Amino acid sequence: MIGVTGILNSLPATFPLETHENSGNMIHGDAPFQLFDDAYLAINRDWPGYKPGDRFKDFVNEKCTHVIITCANVFRANDFGENIRKRYVKLVEMLNGYEKPIILFGLGVQAKEQDLSKVKFPPEAIVAMRAIAEKATAVSVRGEFTLSVLKQFGGVENAYVTGCPSFFSYPDAFSKLKKNIELLRANEFPRIAFSGTHHAAESEQLLLLNTIRNNGFFIEPQDRANYRYLKDILENPETAVAPAHFQRLLSGPSPKLQREEFCNYLSRRLRLFRDLKPWKEFNGEFVDYTFGTRFHVNMASMLEGVPALWITHDSRTRELADALHLPSMDVEQAGVLSISELINATDYEPLFSNLDRLFERFNQFLDAATLPRVRVPELKIAVKQ
Repeated sequence: MIGVTGILNSLPATFPLETHENSGNMIHGDAPFQLFDDAYLAINRDWPGYKPGDRFKDFVNEKCTHVIITCANVFRANDFGENIRKRYVKLVEMLNGYEKPIILFGLGVQAKEQDLSKVKFPPEAIVAMRAIAEKATAVSVRGEFTLSVLKQFGGVENAYVTGCPSFFSYPDAFSKLKKNIELLRANEFPRIAFSGTHHAAESEQLLLLNTIRNNGFFIEPQDRANYRYLKDILENPETAVAPAHFQRLLSGPSPKLQREEFCNYLSRRLRLFRDLKPWKEFNGEFVDYTFGTRFHVNMASMLEGVPALWITHDSRTRELADALHLPSMDVEQAGVLSISELINATDYEPLFSNLDRLFERFNQFLDAATLPRVRVPELKIAVKQ
């Protein structure tokens, strides 16, 4: 048995209005459960033999072979705030509490610039990196920058660049993806889906406008203001007030959208998911192409065999896209292109050319972690279901 803690793989009904999360993280959080049959999530309290009051660490130490900690932006460069420092202290306490092999999945360092000479951390972060070097059996990191930071500041030598482990969780998706790319090129009216991060940014608003004009879906993984606006539209359409980040679209002497048009669009096309099964089913049935700045929204599509384009807006998305050879484009460049131009720029050949090598590198990480290897995809042509 394998214990898993860290990122959730489903969200409660209170998300996003009362529960602060990012539904895209479910894609990452679900990876261990797709890769290993006998994994148990700490928060679910469904471990074999569980009784009220039992501690997850005791379950791991007494009954498991490994513990996997799913990670995201654990370390934040040049952030010396009290909250982040407390997070590092808790991480060290967690690492010290396990007696079985500790495996970190998808660890990342968030930084505005990927320049080691401009990166600094509080003492608590350095202690946490050194604890990882001492306690972790193997570490999966999202890219070369994170690898360099962990080596330089923490002396971590057992880390492997894997990108997001979710990439490896559905090997059969890549055959479907290859076929669906061919179908997409020949599709005059593809069904599209967009996801955004900085809704007030002009470049992302241009992408949203392009989506609206093509009657595409708007996938919302986090922003509670957008979801609250949708609820207001459905319950009290006459009084619903758009979030501040959309006001520029709707106001001024020549608004880009009329309020009624925008409300009508969101009521039909905004989607938010709290569980992976309906999300996968949605992508498989209603989407031919996904693009946007939310990394895991695009990953959710690709893992269902739906072509996606990663619009990069920060060092994190660029690091992940580079590590996995994902088709990507800078947000400023993407904002001025049509849907057909975006599709034509979505090049999967680097990914397919490197697919065997990517899976081999991930399997080397699993070998170091003493976990079972994942099956390498066979790129058979399979029609989208």
